Amino acid sequence: MATFSLQERRVIIRFLHLRGATPIEIHRQLSETCGDGVMNVKNVRSWVRQFKEGRTSCDNKPKQSWPPTSRSDNMVERVEKVVLEDWRLSVENIASKVGISVGSVHTILHEDLRMRKMSSRWVPRILADDHKAARMAICQAMLTQHRAYATQQFLHENNLEVVSHAPYSPDLAPSDFWLFPTMKDSLRGRTFTSHAVIASAIFQWSKQTPTEAFAAAMESWRRRCEKCVRLQGDYVEK
Repeated sequence: MATFSLQERRVIIRFLHLRGATPIEIHRQLSETCGDGVMNVKNVRSWVRQFKEGRTSCDNKPKQSWPPTSRSDNMVERVEKVVLEDWRLSVENIASKVGISVGSVHTILHEDLRMRKMSSRWVPRILADDHKAARMAICQAMLTQHRAYATQQFLHENNLEVVSHAPYSPDLAPSDFWLFPTMKDSLRGRTFTSHAVIASAIFQWSKQTPTEAFAAAMESWRRRCEKCVRLQGDYVEK
């Protein structure tokens, strides 16, 4: 059997791919030439896919270098600013915006900024006592009002106070823990050409969603409020 380097095997894969061979056929010819175990079919498919997407080099891609000061005070401030501008960004999105690795962003978020992901939003990992107290008070008020009246219109017509949203509380907002995630699952993958088209799609989604689903979300919201009170204002996972 002949001996080929990894780069030479990739050259062979690219050559055979350009000749129209399938990954299975390429793997068979590699095995016949180089012996068993030279490269499995999965790796052959991966290289074929990359060549189909336009890659021409058979060398390893150089690893992206990151600034040695990725956890500097300045970088921590930049990450915090990006998060405050959009609480819903993924770690990958943040890393792309500030120009450091995903691992460094993860470390900054969890160790330097002490944040965690809750209902797809970044929030402080440890709530201050005043935040917990505010969450408790607002949950108690919402529970009282929710049991007595069904709609915001009724509250307005009867001159009842509308309770403010609790701080750092995507876990207590139905729009965060149910509405937006459910809507995104339904609309994911579609292309919208205008705001009017988006509005129409959302309207159709709301019409097609059973009323029982909305009722279940409100029941989940009530249970979350009750649990928040039991936990003395701490976060509610479910």
